[in-house]
Amino acid sequence: MKQLFKLSSSWFPIWLISLLMLVMVCVYLPIFKGAKQNMSDVPLIIVNEDKGKVGDAILLNLIEKQNGNSFKWVVDKSRQQALTDLKNNKAYGALIIPSNYSKGLGNVHDTLITGITNGKPAKLEIFLNEGIGQTASMIASNTLQTVALSASNGISSQLKKELAQRGIRVVPENASLLDKPVVVTSKNVLGLPVNLNKGMTPFVMALISSITGMLGANMIHGYLLRGNGTLKKRGSALSESEVLQSEIIFGIILTFCVSIVIQLGVFGLFASAHSSSILMIFLFTFFSITTMFLLFKTIAVFLGGWGMLVMFPLNFMGIFSSGGAFPLSTLPIVHRLFSFILPTRYIVDGIRALLYYDGRLQAGLGNALYALSIYFILTLAILIAFINLTKVSKETVVDESGKKIEVEVTNEIPHQSSDHKAEAQHAKRGKDEMFRQALSNLAKGNPEEARLFKKEQLEMKDEEFRNALKSLHKKNK
Repeated sequence: MKQLFKLSSSWFPIWLISLLMLVMVCVYLPIFKGAKQNMSDVPLIIVNEDKGKVGDAILLNLIEKQNGNSFKWVVDKSRQQALTDLKNNKAYGALIIPSNYSKGLGNVHDTLITGITNGKPAKLEIFLNEGIGQTASMIASNTLQTVALSASNGISSQLKKELAQRGIRVVPENASLLDKPVVVTSKNVLGLPVNLNKGMTPFVMALISSITGMLGANMIHGYLLRGNGTLKKRGSALSESEVLQSEIIFGIILTFCVSIVIQLGVFGLFASAHSSSILMIFLFTFFSITTMFLLFKTIAVFLGGWGMLVMFPLNFMGIFSSGGAFPLSTLPIVHRLFSFILPTRYIVDGIRALLYYDGRLQAGLGNALYALSIYFILTLAILIAFINLTKVSKETVVDESGKKIEVEVTNEIPHQSSDHKAEAQHAKRGKDEMFRQALSNLAKGNPEEARLFKKEQLEMKDEEFRNALKSLHKKNK
């Protein structure tokens, strides 16, 4: 054992895995930095339908950066266009400035000046995309509420200044109207049921898909190699290409079974909300898990035993960068970069579109199918090419090494071994019969037969000749 500790190679896994874990800490921990994370490029929509000029002031006062956060504002022309974009998952939320916004503020002004007590505040509307998840939806709501509140406070301040200059005292009934001249109403545009699991269902399904692909690629390989070892003892071992083909077949069976289990758990056991048919969700889930299995299997084929060191961090990077648990706008730049490269993000987008957006291609399903198809076709093509190359390589070895490979193949196929034994026994019986005839003729004094007998003796090895004579001697007894 002491000699084992002296080998430098024995220490290699320890420092390598330790270094890998340090890298993972540095990569993943920044996601959870602080109670309040800064956001970047949060997609929000604003629609100004106001027929007056007051609504333009809100557009002018939109702040690109606020407390370290930045927003990506999109100005839509109409309420309907904003609703369409939200239903296609193009933004987190929208602020709608109605066509009578300026008129409503004018009525508030007149009410406060004249002292009328039945005045109503102007209205702003907020539409929220609740399908993006609880965290992202809360970000959109808070941001849009802040913009609307800022506009209301600005108008309230102007009204108070004007009333003070005129020396007008506001009646108690209008005090709240003076403090809040603008009221904000919020509405969820998708109309989804309550049972959304806080919008985390797509992330959980993508997480299971990714883990199934990684575990399946490694465990199926290990158990099939063990099974092939058993077959080898029985003389019927599979070739490397046949083992790989079997792994792919078993992998597809596994992904099919897991896809069924996911549907039973998500929609049967927990009755999660969904806007598309369960069949469509099942097919996409099956396609996603199969793609992840082929991806990890391809990595294993290229890297062999080192594959796990790549699969593990790659899998976790894909999970954290998927945008399922944390909105992409809250993630560091490196994670957002990997979200465009790794397939897990597209699995989340596709499932989310099927669950909450009626399976619209524009809501992320189209991009998901496109990206996953590239991964599926590319990895499957690589595995098929590897199988074919393995077959060609084996045939070349057979041609070059001749009898040696033939003997190995013969040992793997039981019925061929039996045929060879039968032929050997038949040849031995033929030789015995030949010697018996030769010895009989020699005993009769036939010179020609004696010459043939000596010729056969010279063509055979001494050991074979002696064994033949012993055999004949036993038969004569």
